[in-house]
Amino acid sequence: MKLGCACWTFAKGRFLPPYEPAIETIGDLGFDGIEFILRHPDDLADYWTAQRIDGLRRLCDARGLTVSQFALFQDVVADLPNLNRDARQRALGQFEQGVKLAAAMGSPVINFVSQWPVGIKAPASYVPRYWYTNNPGLEGFSPKLSMQLPDPFDWDAIWDTYVETVRACAGIAEAHGLKLAIEGHAHVIVPNTDSFLRLREHVQHPALGYNLDTAWLFIQREYIPWSIAKLRGKLLHVHARDGDGLHAYSLPPGEGILDWEGIFDALRGIGYDGFVSFELGGLSDAEKWVGRARAYLADYL
Repeated sequence: MKLGCACWTFAKGRFLPPYEPAIETIGDLGFDGIEFILRHPDDLADYWTAQRIDGLRRLCDARGLTVSQFALFQDVVADLPNLNRDARQRALGQFEQGVKLAAAMGSPVINFVSQWPVGIKAPASYVPRYWYTNNPGLEGFSPKLSMQLPDPFDWDAIWDTYVETVRACAGIAEAHGLKLAIEGHAHVIVPNTDSFLRLREHVQHPALGYNLDTAWLFIQREYIPWSIAKLRGKLLHVHARDGDGLHAYSLPPGEGILDWEGIFDALRGIGYDGFVSFELGGLSDAEKWVGRARAYLADYL
């Protein structure tokens, strides 16, 4: 196993380009790998030019960084579960553009967070972040955890459509030599380990695997070593974050209550030999805390 870090851990505005300064920081901290992200479809023309891609790859090579994974943000692929065929096809087209970009960057894996059903409404614009009624950034306050489902809400149709669309995504990824890693967050179509296993049984495509985010599974009260044991042969990538079990779920590893020794034992137990990548945001003095967390996890390697 190797340790990596998502470029948006150090990017201004969290996910926003440019990513060159983040490459330098992540390399200086001694990481082996780095993740990139397509934040918005407009970035394909505005930032991800052929010249930029060449420059980013050269900079990664100079810092000894392997691209472990390339992520597509929700804005790029939000309509993959859309019951409207035209909207779904547009999202598949944007997904394929993202796959081509990932391949150009030398990534073996394309990743996206499982989408939430189109039309669901919550006090958070990024619906998965609405798991606690007093989270910062919510629109208004209510002591009741309450979301508005689309009307009508045909779950069977949403699920069947999603299975078909994810199968198409896996085929596109495979055609370009990549694997597809779906990631579970709260309040999405495939939120946790067991729902991913069900999806994979229905999709039946060898290119489909999982990106395990320790924090998002912890929010949903999964015991991470147990989750890892379920993912033997299906785990493509790991996001490493810690949590306090109450409200803070984007802590540097070692600053919360997750059992990292148990997590690494479980990863070894299933024969996982990929990247464990830090995904952290909103940290003041980020280099200090990420460097400290990297040293902490390095002991378990």
